[in-house]
Amino acid sequence: MTVPALMTAVVDRVDVAAAIAAPDWLCTLWFVLMCVLLAGYAILDGFDLGVGIIHFIVGRTDADRTAHVSVIGPIWDGNEVWLVTFGGALFAGFPLAYASIFSAFMVPLVLVLFCLILRAVSLEFRAKFGRPISRLVCDLAFSGSSLLASLLFGVAVGAAMEGIPIDAAGALVLPAPDGGTPGPLAEITFALTPFSLATGVLAVTLFAVHGALFLNLRTDGRLRRRIGGVFMSLYIAFALAFIGTTILAFESAPVAVEQVGGRWWGMLVAILNVLAILNLPRSIHHGRPVSAFVSSCCVVLALVFLFGAGIFPNLVKSTLDPGWDVTIFDAASSRGTMLTMLVVVSFGMPFVLLYTAITYWTFRGRVGGEGEDDGDRDTLAVVERRA
Repeated sequence: MTVPALMTAVVDRVDVAAAIAAPDWLCTLWFVLMCVLLAGYAILDGFDLGVGIIHFIVGRTDADRTAHVSVIGPIWDGNEVWLVTFGGALFAGFPLAYASIFSAFMVPLVLVLFCLILRAVSLEFRAKFGRPISRLVCDLAFSGSSLLASLLFGVAVGAAMEGIPIDAAGALVLPAPDGGTPGPLAEITFALTPFSLATGVLAVTLFAVHGALFLNLRTDGRLRRRIGGVFMSLYIAFALAFIGTTILAFESAPVAVEQVGGRWWGMLVAILNVLAILNLPRSIHHGRPVSAFVSSCCVVLALVFLFGAGIFPNLVKSTLDPGWDVTIFDAASSRGTMLTMLVVVSFGMPFVLLYTAITYWTFRGRVGGEGEDDGDRDTLAVVERRA
């Protein structure tokens, strides 16, 4: 082979390699992987947050609430790994979007971080206290932080779909009335709109139903009967929030609705989502806790999918100028970074899934016993099961 032919062959191979490692498909792939991480967190930590939201609705005694904590105690911290991984992927894969999101939502994110820390402290220290009043304080902290974190997560999703005021550099531009300075609460209130508040309520009610179905799967006796008694109220609240948010989406996030509704697969997922929602009370009525919880997981997965499909290819949407939107292509890291991340995820994700599967299999038993009416017996059953 002559030298020119050899050089031509080398250039062709380089072109092929460059096409394979092109950032466009890597950006899309990492956007999909981040949606998978977000869905994993919403499904797994969603029922943890839901248990906290309904902690006092279902748990009327200290022993009942002890049973709730024992159900999620061995698994809640592992569930939050998905959120940490999502944040790391956003930072490494899309640093510009990471900077814009964290600068715009600094105060809400600090509140979320405080809520997650408070949940962890209350769960870990509750068993250390012997006085009922101390455990009650921990229960209040656990329930309140779970409620606030869920609300903030939902508001953030609504703001991402509706858009936030960022300039060409990706910096937040706070609204200032009459050309003056922004108010003291402007860094929080700028994202509060009817649609974002509706998505916040939707997240709270969704996680409440998800948590109730997880407790229904993992409890027995009077605890399970009590969950069945409050489930329909939680379900109706979620259904109303879902309908209201869907109606508001047509006015507040028309681009996202058009992107989902204009594709056959988007409509298919939306229809399957509605069918899964309708299957929740049906499964509870027929005494099928596994089917109900799987349907709840499908609802969460479908909503995350619709959210991702609605904002793609944007990571941050600007309400000031569509040309200032931060897309996955604008915010992407280098090819080498994304390829390295892909290799790390390929080796690391199986271990995360294996750890999650082993944990859930180890702590798969039920709490409580059929026919037990004494709260102390439920607590004793928890201790015996974990021993």
